[in-house]
Amino acid sequence: MKNTSVLKIFWIIASIAVIGFSVAGCALKEDTPSMDELVGEWKGSYGANQGETGLTLSVYKEGSKYKAIFDFYNLPGRTNSLEGSYYMNVSTDESKYILKGDQWISRPSNYVFVDLYGTISGNVFSGSVSSPQGGGGTTFRVVKQ
Repeated sequence: MKNTSVLKIFWIIASIAVIGFSVAGCALKEDTPSMDELVGEWKGSYGANQGETGLTLSVYKEGSKYKAIFDFYNLPGRTNSLEGSYYMNVSTDESKYILKGDQWISRPSNYVFVDLYGTISGNVFSGSVSSPQGGGGTTFRVVKQ
């Protein structure tokens, strides 16, 4: 009888531990942004050296990787920006999406990539803009179409 009671207690404790680890694992996964949530077309603007600039961000899955096309242009009524576009690599960490410039599609003279670091709230993707060349320090905001 004693061995049976010890085994029952062992199995109860082991089961509680497994359930605890499973719940903790689920909680971590919920905090990590879902890459599929970012897929789609987003429109809005971002702050740049040339001033507030129009932005269309097209995020897609290519094989097992996520990519984006960053299209920039003048906002209505403005003439501060040239038009251009480039490919971006998309990743995530525990709390945000990271989109980094990778290859130019159409590059205006003297323009450089900017990278995006942001989160999604409802249908709005927003966050900070930075440039590997030292520019940035501004923000972006785009709405899912």
